Amino acid sequence: MNLIGKTSAEIAQLLQSTVDRDFRGHQIAGWIHQRAARTFEEMSNLPKALRETLAAEFSLAEPEILERVVSSDGSTKYLFAVEDRETFEGVSMPDGGKATLCLSAQTGCAVGCTFCVTGALGAGRNLSATEMVGQYRLMRRDLPDEVERVNLVFMGMGEPLLNTTHLGQALAVLFERVSPKRITISTAGIIPGIRWMAELPRRPKLALSLNAPDQKRRQEIMPITRRYPLDQLMATVRAFPLERGRRITFEYVLIRDFNDHISDAEAVARLTEGIPSKINVIPLNEDAEHFPELKQPSRDVVDSFARALRDAGRVVTVRWSKGADVAAACGQLKGLGSTQRSRQVQEHN
Repeated sequence: MNLIGKTSAEIAQLLQSTVDRDFRGHQIAGWIHQRAARTFEEMSNLPKALRETLAAEFSLAEPEILERVVSSDGSTKYLFAVEDRETFEGVSMPDGGKATLCLSAQTGCAVGCTFCVTGALGAGRNLSATEMVGQYRLMRRDLPDEVERVNLVFMGMGEPLLNTTHLGQALAVLFERVSPKRITISTAGIIPGIRWMAELPRRPKLALSLNAPDQKRRQEIMPITRRYPLDQLMATVRAFPLERGRRITFEYVLIRDFNDHISDAEAVARLTEGIPSKINVIPLNEDAEHFPELKQPSRDVVDSFARALRDAGRVVTVRWSKGADVAAACGQLKGLGSTQRSRQVQEHN
């Protein structure tokens, strides 16, 4: 059994019949979650016989890193492989003494947003809690020594709120190292998933990928809107409980001549009226292969859009994505297509 995806309490309970003293279970859990031990042999304050027993009965297996690609801006994109040889990607973005790790929740995405490469490539499987925690451990271990503060964003491959069972377990483990206020779950608008988040005793932050201010256009680029209409989605978001000082993040991908007019900014401002929130304006990351007809607006248009939102009283950030030169930016993660995936794994073996 792999212990990486278990909480400290679960580890202690699982090891009750294995350890020689009651405190050993929590001691071992500390090695796993606080010190990120890779092997039981590293647990130097345990008796050698116990370490050997643990290694024989349990594992600390992590995903395999098939590839690291470093961007000119310092970001690193990782290609991970797991036991069944499925692959997925994650991104590490260091910035001085802090870093943001972009985590995946699935090996593909069935939601099918038309401006996202992952969606264009289609569905994959859910990642397990062990696999999600494993990708965090690997990227965290790679960070420079000066990084002291780490933020986690589930904005990689897949729709996190279509994987709530495994996500919930992964969050319980991650909360032992990272505060909930430094973890963000981004969703295309899965209403049952948002309600699930609202009921968690400890909640990460919520980010909603909005991208259009009306049902018709949102449905054009985000087919999930047919199932979860915009009016119902916004009502669910308005009911979402927020801790003091928290805000909902609305992500808005700007697409040239589609959703980038001043009137669209004004409509977004009306749609989000009264919601403690901030709006991340994200100029589209173009992809000539998967959606060649979609283009990024000019910088002047982006600035004007953001200014109109600020004039309406909204908190706005323009997010020029990192890692675009290595296809690590928002909407660019592939995890390799199915044919490429098989070839990559065969070449690696």
